[in-house]
Amino acid sequence: MKKEAKAFIQRLRALASQTKDLSKVAEWVEEYTMSPKDPTTPWSFKDHEYQRAILNETRPIVEVRKCSQVGLSEIQVRMMLAMLHLFPGSTAIYTLPTTSFARQFTRTRVDPVIEASPLLKGMVPADNDSSELKQIGHSFLYVRGSFGQKAAISVPADFLFQDEVDFSDQGVLSTFNSRLGHAEEGGIRRRFSTPTVNGYGISLGFERTTKNWYMVRCNTCEEWVRPTFLEDVVLPGWDDSILKLEKEDIADNRYRFDKAFIKCPACGSKLTQANLADPESRQWVAEHPDAESAGYQIQPFDVPRYNTPTKTLTSLLDYRRKADWVNFEMGMPYEDAETSFVKDIMRGSTAIPPVMPNRKAAHRCVMGIDVGKTSHLIIGRRISDLQIDLVYAERVRQTSDDALLNRIMELSDMYGVIKGVIDAGPDFSTSMKVISNSWIHRFFACYYVKKAKTPLADIDIKEEEQVINAGRTDTFDRAAKLVNSGRVKFATLPEFDEVKQHLGNLKRVSTVTSTGDTVYSWVKTDGPDHYAHALNYMLIADSLCSYDFKNIALPVLPMAGRVKIKAIRDQAVIL
Repeated sequence: MKKEAKAFIQRLRALASQTKDLSKVAEWVEEYTMSPKDPTTPWSFKDHEYQRAILNETRPIVEVRKCSQVGLSEIQVRMMLAMLHLFPGSTAIYTLPTTSFARQFTRTRVDPVIEASPLLKGMVPADNDSSELKQIGHSFLYVRGSFGQKAAISVPADFLFQDEVDFSDQGVLSTFNSRLGHAEEGGIRRRFSTPTVNGYGISLGFERTTKNWYMVRCNTCEEWVRPTFLEDVVLPGWDDSILKLEKEDIADNRYRFDKAFIKCPACGSKLTQANLADPESRQWVAEHPDAESAGYQIQPFDVPRYNTPTKTLTSLLDYRRKADWVNFEMGMPYEDAETSFVKDIMRGSTAIPPVMPNRKAAHRCVMGIDVGKTSHLIIGRRISDLQIDLVYAERVRQTSDDALLNRIMELSDMYGVIKGVIDAGPDFSTSMKVISNSWIHRFFACYYVKKAKTPLADIDIKEEEQVINAGRTDTFDRAAKLVNSGRVKFATLPEFDEVKQHLGNLKRVSTVTSTGDTVYSWVKTDGPDHYAHALNYMLIADSLCSYDFKNIALPVLPMAGRVKIKAIRDQAVIL
């Protein structure tokens, strides 16, 4: 039979069997797509059997947290093309971090699958076949990056595929989600990503799902178990946590990397490669089977033929940061002193007694204020340039026009505040009032900027206006370094449990910009972060104590109005 005739018959068969049943996606992929290694051979799930359940998942929302090198990129494309064909007249949007990534993805991932499929190749008209838009029969595919003003197109969609979620612009991803608003039953969403930190991106989504793990039945004890790489890998000669491995350890002959294996969490015996690779000994099991959204965790040994424990361990040599090694090679979120405020360190730094508000309660203190309907204040006592003790924290509800102002002034006098930094937003008049009611250079209003021009490396001081432009990422980097080095001590106050919780809700993540550059920023994850900003402002105030102020001009905020000059002069103190 001629090739053209065979393709025509395949299209007729496909049209006759069209269905909205998502449980047939894996079958469609096997029948209508070809192997990427041999375009003459039909697609096979051999050695990647874990993929079937993900393709056939019927829940509308699926979150897949994955490691690298498990073949998921190949299967994502086939899943998307299958849905476009099985749902005639539908529209899909596929997002990646940047436009350049999106175009490369189309050329290297999408086009080869279409070209090798006799069915699909005949369904793509030449006038609708670009790197950003493709017509598949009566359906359409848009491929977009997440960065740029025009990224979130105003096209209603039935399917939304979001790839590398953690490295994309989260705000733009949310806008893309709204494209499903007119789809029947809310549309279908599939999200895939290597994780970064807990409570963010794919990890945040995964925690709200069924949380499926690809369990294995141990050939020794016959128990169904769920090993994890960090807890259950055995490296002969190494008796410590795998996380404590360093690059130099890989060349140490005492450690037998070539003999590393995964142990059974139940009986401790070796889970052999044959055991892990046997489809009859593997099955997906959900932690929360009644959840509305489905979630899948993919670990390196879910594809044991290609990802041996030896290969995963020694790949540490390929990474500058251990966090990246854990994220990409193990598919797990990871936080360290660079990416978070470490809770164990904060817990160990809670030792000093509190200083309760009272007349002359303390002296030489600094204050940070995060402004809102409920404002958050933190006061620290300067012990030295190497240590600051957080002695008091308070939440102030704005019950009247001057409630916050009056409390700030009252606490400043009680604690002998010599420097304070207050959030310039959301209403700059609040910071203006605080500055106007204190002596010159005692309080500064702070605006966050991407990058500051500095005398102090991370802040730009405008002495006359008593305004600071603070590099948001740089100042939080510094705050995390001070807290994680133990140079910030916490008082034994109940309110400081809330402070630590807010600090724990901030994480440092990386994203890829439209130009391909990797940039870092501190983002709020799953919870409030007001005290984290108050602490950051307080540490900025602390850094001001060593700054040599030369300009004694009167403070005037932009559009702040006139200041009572005589009152300020009468109170002026030069520190």
